[in-house]
Amino acid sequence: MLKTLQTARRLALSGTSLVAVMLAVAGPASAQVQAPVASGELLEEIIVTGSRIRGVPPTGSNLINVSRADIDAVGAATTPDLLASVPQLNSFNTAPRASSAGFGPFAPGLRALPASATLVLMNGHRLVGAAANDTNPDYPHIPGLAIERVEVVADGASSVYGSDAIAGVVNFVTRQRFSGAEADVRYGVGDGYHSTYAGGLIGEDWGSGSILAAYQYTQNDNITGSDRDYRVQDFRPFGGVDSRLINCPSPNLVIPQTGAVTYAAPGFAPNTTNYCDNGATVDLFPRTRMHSGFVTGRQRLGELVTVWGELLYSDRKDKIQAAPAIQAVTINNTNPFFVAPAGTGATQATVLFRTDNLYGSDHVINRDRAKVGNSSIGADVELPRGLNLSAYGTFGWTTNTAFIPDINPVALAIAAAGTTPATALDPFGTRTAPAVAAAITDYSTSVTVKQRTSLGALKIDGPLFDLPGGELKFAVGAEYRRETFEQQGFVGSFPVPEDLGRNIQSVFGEIFAPIVGPENEAPLLHRLSLSLSGRYDHYSDFGSTTNPKVGFNWDPVAGLTIRGTYGRSFRAPGMRQVGATVGAYYLDAASAAVVARDPTRGAGQVNTIYFRGGNRGLQPEKARTYSVGVDWLPDFLPDMRASATFYDIRFTDAIGVPAADLMFTDPTLASIVYRNPSAAQLAALLAQATPVNLPTPLPSIGNVLDQRLGNFGIRETNGLDFDLGWRRATDFGAVFAGLAGNYILKFDTQLSPGAPVADSLHLGLPRYTARASLGASAGPVGVIGFVNHRAGVRSTYNTPTGFGEYKADPYTTVDLRVSWTLPDDGMTAGTQLTLQVNDLFDKKPPFFPATDGIGGTYNPIGRFVALNLRKSF
Repeated sequence: MLKTLQTARRLALSGTSLVAVMLAVAGPASAQVQAPVASGELLEEIIVTGSRIRGVPPTGSNLINVSRADIDAVGAATTPDLLASVPQLNSFNTAPRASSAGFGPFAPGLRALPASATLVLMNGHRLVGAAANDTNPDYPHIPGLAIERVEVVADGASSVYGSDAIAGVVNFVTRQRFSGAEADVRYGVGDGYHSTYAGGLIGEDWGSGSILAAYQYTQNDNITGSDRDYRVQDFRPFGGVDSRLINCPSPNLVIPQTGAVTYAAPGFAPNTTNYCDNGATVDLFPRTRMHSGFVTGRQRLGELVTVWGELLYSDRKDKIQAAPAIQAVTINNTNPFFVAPAGTGATQATVLFRTDNLYGSDHVINRDRAKVGNSSIGADVELPRGLNLSAYGTFGWTTNTAFIPDINPVALAIAAAGTTPATALDPFGTRTAPAVAAAITDYSTSVTVKQRTSLGALKIDGPLFDLPGGELKFAVGAEYRRETFEQQGFVGSFPVPEDLGRNIQSVFGEIFAPIVGPENEAPLLHRLSLSLSGRYDHYSDFGSTTNPKVGFNWDPVAGLTIRGTYGRSFRAPGMRQVGATVGAYYLDAASAAVVARDPTRGAGQVNTIYFRGGNRGLQPEKARTYSVGVDWLPDFLPDMRASATFYDIRFTDAIGVPAADLMFTDPTLASIVYRNPSAAQLAALLAQATPVNLPTPLPSIGNVLDQRLGNFGIRETNGLDFDLGWRRATDFGAVFAGLAGNYILKFDTQLSPGAPVADSLHLGLPRYTARASLGASAGPVGVIGFVNHRAGVRSTYNTPTGFGEYKADPYTTVDLRVSWTLPDDGMTAGTQLTLQVNDLFDKKPPFFPATDGIGGTYNPIGRFVALNLRKSF
């Protein structure tokens, strides 16, 4: 028990925490240390993310700990909102939303690397994939009252956990032992925005066992581009170009006789153009409704066995507002709605328009619904000599339905060629017959995706023998995992069935060796610990991978730890990346000259076919990582703590689509370019793909480009994580302050091995992020403020003569939270009121003369004011 308490205290004082150490009024260790338990009660040694050995933190790695106190201080309604407070995560200081235009996971990555390079866990267990466009998991939508802490290992960890842990690991640790009930409600408002949150927790702890259940409901409005006046589309006053569209609800017309001259409806005067902001009706933040529930229980059976189980289920529904599709159609004067500009005598015209009138609205609604379950069950058995055997299994399931409206190209072409008011398209107004408009708009991507993950595992851990510095401990184990991905539905009229699966067998081991400890310390050698871990994974689809890691902690003197790690990590290609349907697409010579220009052919471009989709030959993404850090807890400044970590990551074989321009110039891509293919070669290539827009008969083909996903990319980055914390007890309560952040020294990217090196710090990536906190408690009142800062980004933008470079201003917001614990008497007992104001000064995003005028990522909600009521029973 003493070792457990010592470990708990070390965890409370190590790693990075925004306010965990300085916020807890009762003291930094008391939140972690439990009172001794009576005989027969549950006795649990802490399992820390990044290690498989009970009671052993991840040796050498930077551990970021978001404690229960942090969770209360931040006041986040959901897990993505909570992690938007961690500067090392890409979602920092944003309103997190799903990726892939709303159809991907809620899963920001670490240190500006892709989200797929960060492994997400709940209580150390893998989660099922939960997105229509990907096989990556969401962050688990755990009810906020059920979360005990979040641990982030900002270091490669495939030697412990396997795939995906390239940049690090995010582990949500839930509460286990709780007696009583809590209720929590919040209502918040912003500019044209509101959100509602309600949650409840109930539990019972009877010593030898416990049970806990939690529920949460959240709902929020959407925010569109037109709701925020800081968006800009015409950048000509700033040296840029006009990015507004000319395919508008009020259309523009081009006729063959006048070439590029446009005629704007409704007057159709020459050299006039209608412009429109296609992002005005698009969601900056979507409308979301979510239910989530969590249940966990455990029971000690006799003296040696503890059984446990847990279930998390969430139901999230997103409505994502999008602009109607833009179109360009050619109509003849046989169309009854044809308009010839005065004096032109035109008999044919191309109309550039947006399809608002066909939909009867200035927007369409994309819908995504994800029902996600993650469950685990297991038993822990105490063995002789302090060893422990764990046997457990997990099962996760997702049903995701996605609906994206679109335009039927065949019905549109037929209507454009219509010759009567009952059959023709009116691209200028609202006269298209309802039946014709319905035929054109009755077209969509509509798919249902089911994903399943099943896992069984055994692990033994504990002490082996004594070393001079303490007990040498180990862990060994094996896992078997089955993953499946099933899709049914249509993209327009094309069925897109997919039925994918893989099996993974894994073995892993870890050793923790305390070389120097209290019994053999020497000058400048107060403590020294080493760790070695490794894992072997065999995948049924691509083969095997082995990943080791070493780490050390060296304390020259008490209170000062120097640490470091070196390791290898990997990410297995997603099942959909491997098995997605391959489509064959056609470009005529004129289109190829714009989209896929072959410089070796000069002006004589050729008809081209290119392939897009999955690739059965994909291999894992790989990384080499190392880090060196220091933690300082000075005895002469007991209220102070400091931590800094230098990290270096080389990420190779990153999966992506080869750029068409690079395919002709990069010799490493020569094998996927087929110039002047023979008839037999072309037939063999086309046999591997589904034709999408290939003409019949197929004309002569000069180039075939294999643009399926491949292992092409390289990323090299290094930087510093830092954390400072201070807390001082006072006569009236406590005062505390902190500063945590990330500073990127280097982030180079290559799209392929032969491509030029691009500095991402000059392409929109902020060099540093930081979050400062300052607060105080005085009796029943607590006040804490946060300053969130992201450095200004630098990138390129289009100018009338080419490209320019622009540096945006920094983005800094201020959050404030004031809490009042009501008198502990009668109806007010156990009650706390909280006023929360995010983005106190309603900071506008920094201006950038490209896209929508906004530099970098930001929070579109702006100032948000919420009142929260929590009560314990």
